[in-house]
Amino acid sequence: METSPGSRLEQVLADFAERYGTLSRAREQMRALSVTARSRDGVVEVTVGANGHAAWIRFVDNRFRGMAAPQLGDSVLEALTTARAEVAARAAAVMTAANLLPALPAQPVPGGEPTRSRPQGPLWGRRPSLDTPLPPELREAVMALRDSVCEP
Repeated sequence: METSPGSRLEQVLADFAERYGTLSRAREQMRALSVTARSRDGVVEVTVGANGHAAWIRFVDNRFRGMAAPQLGDSVLEALTTARAEVAARAAAVMTAANLLPALPAQPVPGGEPTRSRPQGPLWGRRPSLDTPLPPELREAVMALRDSVCEP
């Protein structure tokens, strides 16, 4: 039994709308994503956004005043690194759930629990240039829509 062009178009549009909804939800989750981590010594808290940039650094109490500069610097870097690793893991989970990244195998972390591989570089916030190709899933949906509409 052959499917009519109208029903094929309806299916393509429904698939496209579902994919668009998934991508929109992922974008909103990424916009809202932030992680706060504390150094092991409890002196510093750092909040990082989805792009990996520190949005906030807080010294928890006055103990930082008695610390040597290198020790305080280490505490800041530790909290920042922990927050960045966690935000990257959460961003990867959002992207994987939206089928924008393949599921990544667990990788051991020295002295810690296994975590997922993390993408490198900025995770969000840049608009693609006009020369940037569409993601394969979106390209496939657009091409299917074109074929359904332009078919003789």
